[in-house]
Amino acid sequence: MNNTVLNLTGVDDATRLERLSAGFASLTEGGALELIGDGSFATLLEPFQASDWGAFDWLPLENGPERWRVAVRRVPGGQMRGIGEFMGFDHERCDELYAAMENAAQAGDLETTRHCFTAFQVAMTHHFDMEEKRFFPAFEQATGMTQGPTMVMRMEHRQMLGVIGQMGQALAGGDVSGVARAGTTLMVLMRQHNIKEEQMLYPMGDMHLGNVQPLLKAMQAV
Repeated sequence: MNNTVLNLTGVDDATRLERLSAGFASLTEGGALELIGDGSFATLLEPFQASDWGAFDWLPLENGPERWRVAVRRVPGGQMRGIGEFMGFDHERCDELYAAMENAAQAGDLETTRHCFTAFQVAMTHHFDMEEKRFFPAFEQATGMTQGPTMVMRMEHRQMLGVIGQMGQALAGGDVSGVARAGTTLMVLMRQHNIKEEQMLYPMGDMHLGNVQPLLKAMQAV
């Protein structure tokens, strides 16, 4: 995903929102703004949801403490999506970030690998949080299924986070090859996990939860 960079360092919230809105209005479908700043962009999300809900994805890339980055992507078609489309796109995004990290690691580029790893780790953590803090509890309440697919997905999240932790330890020691080795295991886990969610859990969520737009808003804001 090619991003247009919008540096908002040192800018107050009102001005940040104005610049975000203007920049977003200029985007073509599928295009994205990359917001960079010296503080969290969380205060911008609620007013931006109020004005443009359904038209964008909010994609954290770096969560401080010195620098914050978020990609804001214009959704093709600008139509309301269900859980399957919303989360399926996020799977694709995490896969793309993983591929960029893997390519850098295989090239032996330590600094680029570290940069890509940060974005990948933040994206995966956000994805898991959207599910575990918002989607899974809503699904369990609607279906009464607390020991079924969501339990398995939580276990698999822990497995993947463990491997991501190994990659982080390898990078801390300057071991780029260790990232690539751990990544081979992680990609297998991710593929198997995503298939289960996309073919079973997300369709079940769309079936049982009715109007999912309030839930998706809450998931995006995690």
